[in-house]
Amino acid sequence: MKRLVMALALLPAAAMAEGLAGVAVPSGDSEVLVKSYVLGQKTAEDAIDGEAATRIFGGRVAQTGAWPAQVSLHDATKAREGTAESRFQSQFCGGSLIARQWVLTAAHCLVKQDGSVTAAADVVIHTSSVDVREGDWRDVARVIVHEDYNPQRIDNDVALVQLAQPVQQASGPIGAISIAPTGAQVPTGPAVVIGWGRMENGKFPYQLMETDIDIVPNDTCNAGMAEQTKRDMGGFLLGVGQANGIPMENLEQAYQILTKEIGPALSPGMICAGTPTGQRTMCNGDSGGPLMVKQANGQWLQYGIVSWNRSPIGAESACGHESLYGVYTRIPTYFDWIARHVQG
Repeated sequence: MKRLVMALALLPAAAMAEGLAGVAVPSGDSEVLVKSYVLGQKTAEDAIDGEAATRIFGGRVAQTGAWPAQVSLHDATKAREGTAESRFQSQFCGGSLIARQWVLTAAHCLVKQDGSVTAAADVVIHTSSVDVREGDWRDVARVIVHEDYNPQRIDNDVALVQLAQPVQQASGPIGAISIAPTGAQVPTGPAVVIGWGRMENGKFPYQLMETDIDIVPNDTCNAGMAEQTKRDMGGFLLGVGQANGIPMENLEQAYQILTKEIGPALSPGMICAGTPTGQRTMCNGDSGGPLMVKQANGQWLQYGIVSWNRSPIGAESACGHESLYGVYTRIPTYFDWIARHVQG
């Protein structure tokens, strides 16, 4: 009984009170619906503009021209309404320009709930401006999702978008970013993540945001998520037990069995990054964007793609939780796959 009670110590009270039907267990399926989820949240929430956003998640507004490779993915139907607000509301993921005709992003941004890939005609790419309402709009010729993408584990979370035409001119700053090659060691230490994703107060920004984080060993992510899994499992079992009159000793036995050997949440194709407090991180809408490290020559190199994070059951916020770092697709693992499609 003692271990189960200890596991519940940091669990939100709302989760402890819920029974089986009311507990929302995190799963890969929620990531598959990222497009509809983010678009729905943008409709429900007000935007936030300019310097008012600088204190959110420890981030700051990106300066014009700072990140010329950053792009955003938009629902084509909504974006083509042509208003500033429809352009803002149509954005659902990020990406990075890695060649004149190619955008690198996350698979979960482009895979539907039934497993099919979003049609090229249903997506448009925004470039050349830190303001998601401005800049240039580019049609898509092809969407390529990694053939081994696993929506349950959100593994092999990488995709490519081929533009209908190579970038020749733009209304604002634009350029490609270099990506880490096969065999490159991902360094631990300072990194930057950027995007137009959801912020701590639930709002979405018009301007591109940038945040300083640290790349840490995958074991750091695995340890934090294992502890949270234990707390979530404790709350789940307690809720079921209270609703059905199950003796506490039976719940304790079930808890011990279920938490005895929790496997790693991260695969070798993932990167762990963030801060111990969780106050500087990525969130919904940032998916597909770049995780970058500044090199000795002053250039930025992209090592990761914004992929997923985890929040406690019953948490009010989807992001920014202590000891729960963000997870990114490890680009060196997929460099050959990327190069094969871009060059072929």
